[in-house]
Amino acid sequence: MTAQIRIDPTLCRGHAICALFFSDAVDLDQWGFGKVAVSVIDSERDLRRARRAAAACPNGAFVVTGADGSVDNGARRPRRLRVRAAR
Repeated sequence: MTAQIRIDPTLCRGHAICALFFSDAVDLDQWGFGKVAVSVIDSERDLRRARRAAAACPNGAFVVTGADGSVDNGARRPRRLRVRAAR
């Protein structure tokens, strides 16, 4: 299976978790923000690592896209802050 990865720069906050899980395909800039070094994934091992990195990203900036265009970000979704009204 062929897949592509990308990092959304508007969502990335520089946690560098993607580089921990998938250092072969992700480089960090001087401020710690991830950038994709290898965008196409061919092997199953690399696909598992990319899915793990996508699931670990706290902001959902790391995106894995399948050959058919479907988005596969692992099991985890980005957290949203809930603001409760004062009573």
